[in-house]
Amino acid sequence: MPPITSIVDQIRLVNQWMPVLGFGQRWLAEHDPSKRSLIVADLAEWLASKTETKLDDQFVDHIAAILKTPEGEALVRFVVSLGEAAAAAAAAAEGQR
Repeated sequence: MPPITSIVDQIRLVNQWMPVLGFGQRWLAEHDPSKRSLIVADLAEWLASKTETKLDDQFVDHIAAILKTPEGEALVRFVVSLGEAAAAAAAAAEGQR
């Protein structure tokens, strides 16, 4: 990538990557972990489309397809519950000290 030298180049770059802010806004507005994972999958698909390789496009497409199934939603909810349980256990252990 050539160096960004002019204000026009800087504006073009910001404009090109503006969708990332939209994904971030959607993610912050959503509180459901499963729906958040779908937003992340959408972002990953968008980012993969920006590269020259097709391998990342295919990989992200497969992951996104899994997340959009009931089994994918169950997986996300399971992983979130594990994280919440681990955080609660760590907090309880900290409180016992």
